[in-house]
Amino acid sequence: MYKMTDERWEGIMRYFERLWADPRRLKELPEKSLLLSLSEDEVTKIFTKKRLEIIRTIKEKRPASISSLAEMVKRDLTAVERDLKILEKLRIVELEKIGRTVTPKVKKDLLILPLIPVKPFTLEDLEEEIARAES
Repeated sequence: MYKMTDERWEGIMRYFERLWADPRRLKELPEKSLLLSLSEDEVTKIFTKKRLEIIRTIKEKRPASISSLAEMVKRDLTAVERDLKILEKLRIVELEKIGRTVTPKVKKDLLILPLIPVKPFTLEDLEEEIARAES
């Protein structure tokens, strides 16, 4: 079960303090963050421990190639390539090709996963909410 610790909260606050300290950086927020509306089943299928390890390793160690990333996480190259393609489709990771070398890079600093299903809010929905509130 998830527990919000002081350390986690401080990390979140440091992230937002950096943004507020320089308002020009707020323009980066849409580029550096990603909002995904996924079912609980999708979240657990996509964000496996191994894929999260890949993301952290890329961010912290900046491997020069996919093969060096595979060595760092001690996994088979084809498995790492498969996971990177999934993360690339979600726009979390970018695979930059220079010559024959493909370098993985993390594109996002902030991932937002709503805890409730997110659906488009229509005028009809608003009218229903008002009617329920008035009755």
